[in-house]
Amino acid sequence: MPQRCTASDWLLLRQPEKASHKGENGRLLICAGSSQYHGSLILSILASVRFCDLVYVYCDKENQALVRRLKQATPNVIVLSSSRALSSFLPSIDSILAGPGWAVDSKNAAILARLLKTRKPIVLDAGALAILGGNRRLLPLLHPSCVLTPHGGEFKKLFGKEAAAHSVLSAAKKTNSVILCKGPIDLISDGRRLCSNRVHHVGMTKGGTGDVLAGLCAVLLASHNTPFQSACAAAYLNGLAGLRLSKKMGAHYSSLDLANELPAAARAIEK
Repeated sequence: MPQRCTASDWLLLRQPEKASHKGENGRLLICAGSSQYHGSLILSILASVRFCDLVYVYCDKENQALVRRLKQATPNVIVLSSSRALSSFLPSIDSILAGPGWAVDSKNAAILARLLKTRKPIVLDAGALAILGGNRRLLPLLHPSCVLTPHGGEFKKLFGKEAAAHSVLSAAKKTNSVILCKGPIDLISDGRRLCSNRVHHVGMTKGGTGDVLAGLCAVLLASHNTPFQSACAAAYLNGLAGLRLSKKMGAHYSSLDLANELPAAARAIEK
């Protein structure tokens, strides 16, 4: 039986040093969104900005409408709108989120390959997973600091098997990465260990909750936690935030509500 995620997974995360300075508690780069799915970018940002020092966002110049929405949604980001800007900031980045809301095209495939080659801690979600499935030559670029966050359907497309404890464990071992397979019970494995997260609420079936989870997992990586720690703690806190909202709203809450509930859920654990 897999071990269960608990509040202890959150409490074991690295805490900021009292004498630390700006940037020492995480620099996250988010590569996400498209003109059609701008919400994925916004939700992943809102899930992350309260948990690390600096959040950078890479957007293509062709997507000016998305950049405008982004700046209206939150002032707490640094927008990189060119490949040159990305190259300049990439060495200082602690972790990366790639894929939420991404179009599956050659341009994003090239960006994904570039990001994976840095060997930096990275969370791959949604569009990035679809690109991996269609470009098998990218699979050898996966490494132990990768966290893949598929739902059951994405897992089956990637690995040709139904999502279950044994198949998630096997896939994590085969790819030499961490897999956080989302579902009514989340399954998390690094190829050696297996954890399940059963803290959920039915209101979390709404679109966008996966973007919130991906942003949270990536920001915990940016704060210098291990990929397996980050995945377990993110799954638990995301589910706990949903449970807390259900006590106030039943199932009538949105992914935006979920992102905004994360800090209160974290504080409740820490007390």
